[in-house]
Amino acid sequence: MKRTPTDFKGLDRSIRMQKIVEAATGLFHRKGFNTATLDEVAGELGLSKAALYNYIPSKGKLLAMIYGQAFEKIFHRIYEISAAPISPEEKLRQIIRDLICNIITNNIAMFSVFFAEENQLPSKDFQKILEEKKRYTRLVIKIIDEGIEKGVFKPVDSRLQAYAILGMCNWLYKWYKPQKEAFSPEEIAGHFLALVETGYLANRQPARQPEPPPVARPHDDRESGIEKPTYEELKVLCGHLTSLVDRLGQ
Repeated sequence: MKRTPTDFKGLDRSIRMQKIVEAATGLFHRKGFNTATLDEVAGELGLSKAALYNYIPSKGKLLAMIYGQAFEKIFHRIYEISAAPISPEEKLRQIIRDLICNIITNNIAMFSVFFAEENQLPSKDFQKILEEKKRYTRLVIKIIDEGIEKGVFKPVDSRLQAYAILGMCNWLYKWYKPQKEAFSPEEIAGHFLALVETGYLANRQPARQPEPPPVARPHDDRESGIEKPTYEELKVLCGHLTSLVDRLGQ
């Protein structure tokens, strides 16, 4: 339901700004950033485009505000989790569960825009977002390194491990549909955690690598303990064989 201008103007300015961000987020999610217009954002709020410009100078700046709010939601929790007096494995569990349950699935429109539209940001904002994403990944890598050092995680490349885990969680925006999804966020989080911690094989023993084929090499009688006969010994043996053949032929 669209607000009337009177309703909107009666709100505190900070709340008005939040309403603008929410309206733009839903519109960018449904139509895509390039297709949606500020006229449509204004229409969602019952405002004219001119009135909207009193709050926001451009569509690109509005997109940057959406990214800023998304990072606030992410970092608020990861800093709490990182500083908590809990084990590395529990920190990682909480990060995965929090990403799925409290952030992405509860804010699917915002994070769909977040993961899909970063190339549409103004250059300065784009670089800032890249740095923020790197900072977030470094925090996850640090937790994985801590777990490896304490022997609770396998000694693997921690950066690659962080990319794999975050990529699995972040990809939710592509397929998760709140109104149609058969699984709850808690069920999805539980499944993802089981996959990360135990893998997907019924038999968790590592696959046995095939033995390499034997390498052919020249035969050496010395390796079998057999001494090679000398030249003189061979002459004597040949003489005996010749004599034996002559007698058999008589």
